[in-house]
Amino acid sequence: MQHMVRQEYYVPRLKPQIKKCIFTCKICTMHKQKMRTQIVAALPPERYNFALPFTTTGVDFTGPFSAVHLELCSNLTTEAFLAAFACFVARRGYPSKIMSDFGKTFIGAQQATEKQLVDFLKQVSPDIVQKYAPQGISWHFIPPSAPHMGVLWE
Repeated sequence: MQHMVRQEYYVPRLKPQIKKCIFTCKICTMHKQKMRTQIVAALPPERYNFALPFTTTGVDFTGPFSAVHLELCSNLTTEAFLAAFACFVARRGYPSKIMSDFGKTFIGAQQATEKQLVDFLKQVSPDIVQKYAPQGISWHFIPPSAPHMGVLWE
């Protein structure tokens, strides 16, 4: 642009004026903007690995949302949750992984299920345990104040 103007006219301090014109031009500003992208973290393996439905299950006490399986609890106690979980297992089978927040109900349920499993394994013979051992359920808690980690069920 500077070269074209100087072929016919001499304008003192032409370069700063050209820069000012380009800087204030809305069309020029829109065309020189770079496309912004956000870096997205990799999905956890349970979200993209092939598995049966409800193999990985998220649990939370919450109000209206669309979901695949809902169980009603009479209150927020560990016993009420274990009863609802028994109904879930009767319909959907044992999940291999349960994810939840650090609610007192869920911590109590995790401790109760582990204790019940240990008591059961002590009572039955080792022969039966080897043949018909129940699926081990691993319980994972998302960090406190991080509901974005439980996007699907939070």
